[in-house]
Order: sequence, then structure tokens, then C-alpha cells
Amino acid sequence: MWVFFKLAARNLLRNKRRSTITFVAIGLGLVLVLFFYGFIQGVDKQFTDNFIKAQTGHIQIHARGYQEKSRLMPVDIAIKDYQSVIQKLAELPRVKGVFPRLRFPVIISTGSESLGVLGLGFDPQAERDGIIATKIVQGEYLSDKPGYALIGTQLAKDLHIGVGDLLTLVATTPKGALNSIDVEIKGIFATGYSQIDNSVLALALPDAQRLLRMSGQVTEITLMLDDADQADSVAQIIRARLSDDDFEVQTWRELGAAIFELLAARRQLIAIISFVVILIATLGIVNTMLMSVFERVREIGTLMALGMTPGEVRLLFLLESAILGAAGGLMGVGIGGALLKYFSVAGITITQASQLVNVPIETTFYAEFSWRTLGVFFALAQVVAVLAALYPAYIASKQEPVQALRHV
Repeated sequence: MWVFFKLAARNLLRNKRRSTITFVAIGLGLVLVLFFYGFIQGVDKQFTDNFIKAQTGHIQIHARGYQEKSRLMPVDIAIKDYQSVIQKLAELPRVKGVFPRLRFPVIISTGSESLGVLGLGFDPQAERDGIIATKIVQGEYLSDKPGYALIGTQLAKDLHIGVGDLLTLVATTPKGALNSIDVEIKGIFATGYSQIDNSVLALALPDAQRLLRMSGQVTEITLMLDDADQADSVAQIIRARLSDDDFEVQTWRELGAAIFELLAARRQLIAIISFVVILIATLGIVNTMLMSVFERVREIGTLMALGMTPGEVRLLFLLESAILGAAGGLMGVGIGGALLKYFSVAGITITQASQLVNVPIETTFYAEFSWRTLGVFFALAQVVAVLAALYPAYIASKQEPVQALRHV
């Protein structure tokens, strides 16, 4: 085998320019495919994590009929006696946190200006590690003391207000009446998601319940798990335990179905592009090997006349192609891996990214670096190279020694 390997290497070196062009084409094609794959994987993972953390949690529970009208944020479809429900949920396996929340439309009035925004009533102590609590840039986070609120940076700029200013909140109760309360801005948050920073006012759950006159009620209960992939199985358990009650249980995949369908379509497009790149590299290998066969007809005839079998001839050409694949693969995973490693740390910043879609995303995107991915794509380069050489190797092995020696 070692003899055949040396022969294959020498044959490739006989035409250095053609061999170099072929392995560079393989390498650059692999760099392109690897970078696209790693970057898309990283962005999808980042997007999914952010979507779960900032918007849906892993599982959401609502009163029956809420999701159908969720865009209107109805407060008349609420979970009553939510504390007993939380106790049942907290006992489930995989559950890290159970968070009661109250979402509602609210009008903020500063006296001279008014603006309609999304009100979010939540438990400040339970969500001390949440996205709002960890992004306070001015003032302080909420405590148990009533009468305080948090707002986003852009919302504060739009209303020309800051920490310590007073706001009047006006909202419609489940019975259709208007109610208002006064709150003081205790802190300003900057999550990096324009959909949150531009339009969310957060206040303690008791204050939200007082504003809406919904004592003991919430519009949703959000669960965070220790593993996002376990959401479906945990949701099944919840549905079984709450079967006697009138609840809707949805996972993050169901809540973001339309968005994740778009992501899947994008991955399919990248797969098509990758296939085209691989096909071009494959045709390059086929062309190189066929040219080598036609140039070496007499040489092949001589080798077969000296006792080399057709199988050994095929092995020789397959080894040549495998060496090209290995060289191109090393180049591809070397450059591609370095790019992925760099962008997995530095990322790519698109300052207006959060304005492009109606979901919370960050402005810096990171690639995903994985040694396993590099290994898989290096192996793919070998497989493609060997498969591409099958036909040229077959042509070479079918040469008749006598006719091949007469070839001019």
C-alpha cells in the first residue's frame, strides 16, 4: 500500500499546476461551505436562545382562548388562582423556574405627552436573573416596595424622562372600565433588543394587578427548563396534570412556529448553495483525474504489462484523488476553522439588525465553532474526492495493455 501511496503522490507532483488548482478549488469550496454552515448554526442557536429568554420562555401556559387573541393582549382571559397552578408546576422535573406574568396594553402619561406601550407585570424577586433585571443601566432594579416601574432606554428618550420621574398609567380592566395609578421610574434597562427597549414598561405584579383590578390573576405562566429540548416532554406532563382545568400549554417551538419555519427555509437555501459548491469541486476533481488518465495511457499500459492488475490501477487513481481531497480538506478546515473561531468570539455587528424582523434579536451575531463540525467536513472532502475519482479510475482500469502501449 505504501508503494501505491508514493506512486500516487509522485504522479500528482508531475503536474503541479493542475494539482494545485484542484486542491485549492476543493479547499476554497470547503471554506465557503464550512463558514456558511458554522455561521448559520451559530446565528440560529443565538436567535433561539434569545427568543426563549426574551420572549417565550420554554413553555407558556394561558387560560383557554388566550392564544387566539394574544396579539390584542386580552386581560379578560386570565388564569385565576395562579398560585395553586405554580405549586403544581414547580414540582415537575427539569423545571428551573416558574414565572407568573401579566401582559397588558397601557397608556403612559407624563403630563405633557402620552404613549401606548406594552405593560409587563412580573415577580421581581423570582426574575432577578431575567433579561430586564440583568440589563439595568440607570437607577435600580425593582424591590418589594410598591409604586415603582422600569422602562427601556429608547422609551425613556422618546418621552424625555429619567429615573425619579413620575408617570401616570392608564389601562382598561377586564370589565371594560378605565383605571389609573401613579408610579415612579426606579430604573432604566437596555436589553439590546429594540422591541423591548422601545415599548416595554415593567412593574411589579401586585402593581399591575392593582392597575387592572385583577387581584390573584395573571395572563400567563412561563416556565424555564434546564434543557430546551425537553420542552415537548415536559409540556405533555403538564397537559396531563392540568387535564381537569381549562388551560392552553404551548412550547417555545409552537409559539415561534412561523419564525422557525423561516429559519428552516433559510437552512434549506444554504444547503442548496453548499450542494452547488460541492458539485463544482467534484467536477473539478473528475476533470483533473480524466485528464490524468488520458495523458498517461501508455504509462498505464506499461504498468499493466508489468503485472499491475486493473484493481491496483483503480486503487492508484483513487489514492491520487484521496490525496487531493486530503490536501484540500486540510486547507479548507484550517482556513474555515480559523474564520469560525474568530467570528465565534468577535462576531459580526449589524447595527440595524433588530429593525429587520419583528422579534428580539441582538445586533452582534456569532458563528458556532465545533471540532466535530471540522472533522465531519474534512471527512466529507475525502468522500467527495474518492467518489469523484471512481469513474476516471474505472476508465483507467479498462485499458488494454497492448492498445495502451501503442497510444500516441
